[in-house]
Amino acid sequence: MTDGRTVWLDGSLVPAARAALSIDDPGVRWGEGLFETMRAEGGRVALLERHLDRLEASAAALGLEPMPPRALMREAVATALAASGADPARVRLTATPRPTLLVEAAPAPPLPAEPPPVTAVAVRGAWWPGNRLAEHKTLSYAGHRAAQRRAEAAGADHALLLDAEGRLGEAALANVLVAAEDGPATAPARGLLAGVAREVAIAATGAREEALPEAAWRGAREIVLTNALAGAVSVVSVDGAPVGDGRPGALARTIAGALRAAWGSLPRVERGHGGAQGTEDA
Repeated sequence: MTDGRTVWLDGSLVPAARAALSIDDPGVRWGEGLFETMRAEGGRVALLERHLDRLEASAAALGLEPMPPRALMREAVATALAASGADPARVRLTATPRPTLLVEAAPAPPLPAEPPPVTAVAVRGAWWPGNRLAEHKTLSYAGHRAAQRRAEAAGADHALLLDAEGRLGEAALANVLVAAEDGPATAPARGLLAGVAREVAIAATGAREEALPEAAWRGAREIVLTNALAGAVSVVSVDGAPVGDGRPGALARTIAGALRAAWGSLPRVERGHGGAQGTEDA
């Protein structure tokens, strides 16, 4: 374990500082691989099966073969989580068509009682609705990382990705739901990642899929970001201008509650009694 991380690589636990992929691995050479970042509570990744469903669907769509079998991915997650002892934990699974399987487990902060406020900047032209590759969580994340660096350089927490016309797609690190004038909305998963947390949020709020024009999302009562690690956070300002009344609101609280319920829907695992096998929640 190094820097709080426990690492499982291709069949065994290894020191983080010595975990390495071959220079011939497609993930290293071409960025051909997939990853999932997940939250574990009570020794389990409650939404593990949804994450693995997405990874396997992306592997099939992109022709990434062979990939590690699902049973091995479950086992690797369970082993890394149990060895880590972290609760809650951040779990990252990386798979490439060598096949290579890498799982990292590290402590994660507890979820706050209320959705935390965050700031954002809008990055025009950073979302291309026709870019089907962006619908998969590949190792080629340079565009999203560049947008996020731009936000941080401006003193903001997140980057909102817009198309050339100013319509809102997603954030560099999250999906976006908006409390618009005619109800909650989120951009269709065309050219953006359909997040696991986004699925939970849509089910909880009945949000419709619509790419909102700039005037609509900038004038919204709330903008909420969701991801599978931090849950729901509330964007209280964009480009320095307040969103709504500048405070987290009802939409953020509804989504945060739904995600907290999803992550806490499984019984806790007693250390040393059955490992940390992740399962789908009901």
